[in-house]
Amino acid sequence: MSDTGGKRRYYALDVLRGLSILLMVCYHWGYDLVLYDLLPDWVLYNPLLDGLQLFFASVFVAISGASSTFSRNNWRRGLKILLCALAVTAATYWFDPGSTVRFGILHFLGAAALLYQLLRPLLERFPPNPLVCLALFFAARFATKPHYNVPGLWWLGFRQPGFSSGDYFPLLPWFFMYLLGVWLGKYLAQGRAPVWLERLRCPWLEKIGRHTLLIYLLHQPLCMGLTLALVRLLGR
Repeated sequence: MSDTGGKRRYYALDVLRGLSILLMVCYHWGYDLVLYDLLPDWVLYNPLLDGLQLFFASVFVAISGASSTFSRNNWRRGLKILLCALAVTAATYWFDPGSTVRFGILHFLGAAALLYQLLRPLLERFPPNPLVCLALFFAARFATKPHYNVPGLWWLGFRQPGFSSGDYFPLLPWFFMYLLGVWLGKYLAQGRAPVWLERLRCPWLEKIGRHTLLIYLLHQPLCMGLTLALVRLLGR
């Protein structure tokens, strides 16, 4: 998820992406621990963690949007992520059909990269406005909160009653956060980054931030394996 071609690299993006994926891993492991009654529900489901989860997921998506403006080939990038997403869907269906990931973060990022590349000529002419992107994000988040009796539009954000997905990042509202990242990427490409952003470095987080796709693919089997080992060890 960090293909930035031969252009200047902003290490702060790698730092923030690395931090976001680590927090995502912790959240998913927490979900597994709650699922098997190794943690009480309130540890994971509370207003503070809900807010933090939304914030860091937004940071992760926005940074992916910024990276797409530097990528040499978003078609290849998007298809690669979508292939990995299909593997996640197949693996989760095999493990537990009720927890199948139908349109998770990888599905979204792959689709968003392809959609961005398709819309790129239009976005070059009419660049995203950050305030408009934020307003549309929250408006779409509100509009897609209820369930709708419209079949087949769960990938867009309109879910029927009874719909479930082990991880869910539909195009609405998240593509507007991705476009906010596109604006950020254009802003950075113009050399207008603040000094603190240019100087932000953390080598180990940068390394993690360059391998987020691999980490995402491996973390859930490892987290589930650790959880099941704890269940057996504690005799639950």
